[in-house]
Amino acid sequence: MRTLAKVSALGIVVTVFLVSVLAAPKDEVELPKMQFNDVKEIAPGVFFRYSSISATDPKVPFGGSNNIWIVFKDYVVVVDANFPKEAGDVIAAIKKTTDKPIKYVLDTHHHGDHAYGNAVWAKEGAKIVGSKNTSRLLKVNGPKAWDQAAKDRTDIKESELKVVDIDFDDKYVLDDGTQRVEFLHFGHSHTIGDAVAYLPKHKILCTGDACVNGAFNYMGHSSSASWIKCLEKMEHLDIKMICPGHGAVAGKDLLGRQKRYFADLRAQVKKGIDAEKKLDDIIASVDMPWYKEWTGKDAKAIKDNTTHVYNELMGKVEWEKLGRTSDGNAWRYAGREEKREEPRRILAAD
Repeated sequence: MRTLAKVSALGIVVTVFLVSVLAAPKDEVELPKMQFNDVKEIAPGVFFRYSSISATDPKVPFGGSNNIWIVFKDYVVVVDANFPKEAGDVIAAIKKTTDKPIKYVLDTHHHGDHAYGNAVWAKEGAKIVGSKNTSRLLKVNGPKAWDQAAKDRTDIKESELKVVDIDFDDKYVLDDGTQRVEFLHFGHSHTIGDAVAYLPKHKILCTGDACVNGAFNYMGHSSSASWIKCLEKMEHLDIKMICPGHGAVAGKDLLGRQKRYFADLRAQVKKGIDAEKKLDDIIASVDMPWYKEWTGKDAKAIKDNTTHVYNELMGKVEWEKLGRTSDGNAWRYAGREEKREEPRRILAAD
């Protein structure tokens, strides 16, 4: 009887174990728990630095963008240049993880917290990489925006604007056999130049501000309809982990939450327009309880985003100021119009 009892008990344990294993999601990944300015190795040779930012607590000092670096056999690749001061902080952090030289830095887009540290990285011997549209925006709009930003930040004032060294259309690949990173431009999202960094070996996507984890969306240079399509393209990638431009590391489902915010906002604004409501009334009517659960902030409090979507749907966005025409067939810069080139791929082995 004791033997039968033991066999029965063992069977229950084995059954419970098998059920738990079979029920566990195959793509589930353990996400790192991090404090601001922490650095963690999130995959072999891949490091994430969590930069401070808060949408709800003004006492939290803004530390620019998150940064990711990938250690290849003979060099290091970095995602986002950050501000000049923070670029120095990130370089110091990188040197604690490897003694290999920093060879490439991706500007995910042209905004200061992602690109104004370019000159600091260049002094380390790195080449700056960016999409063609990011390159153009830094050249054409960069000087004026730099001077404006320098009024509020000493590190910008004491540095200099550095533009992109290597530009690309839709794809730029770095692969040395040990690591592979694909810089991808899917279209107009947070800005017209947004690029992401995809690490297929590790199933990691570094999104810049094309996807953020929290109430950090600035939509002033965006096309919300196109942004949704870009996020859908990202969802087709084999991903287990998202490293956003701002906010904590997340799973692939973050892309869905980010996409839902724009889709819900567009739907609610359109409903208000169809009802012939005034903009202030539409802003007051925005209702997304799920968004507050995600970000800690009421969606209706983010008035600039609602206003931008309203202007998009009402045909009031001055697309040429965002670097494109409304139909997306051409880009205008400083009075010049340039036709879109056919997509091309650039491969870089080292």
